[in-house]
Amino acid sequence: MTDSKRIFWQGFLTNVLNPKVALFFLAFLPQFIAADSAQKPLAFLFLGCLFIFNATFVVLAFAWMVSKARGRVSRSSRIAVWLNRGCGALFVGVGIKLALTERA
Repeated sequence: MTDSKRIFWQGFLTNVLNPKVALFFLAFLPQFIAADSAQKPLAFLFLGCLFIFNATFVVLAFAWMVSKARGRVSRSSRIAVWLNRGCGALFVGVGIKLALTERA
């Protein structure tokens, strides 16, 4: 099995076997189905498929943008250095804020 197929199936199984995903759909989708609807299971299935269809394009666009950004960062050591400095400063700032926060 190629790496791409293995990664796909690993991600697929992670999401399918994750109970939080099922709880999300069970809590989120029913509020968009009319209470007097005759075909509630069909409406639930349709909304689930619509969510998956839309999410696929969003995730593909995000993966494409991250791939482009990774290419830029790996070609330029200056960008990588500033990115590391920015992340480090962010962590130091969060640490200082956490240290100065009063506990109730």
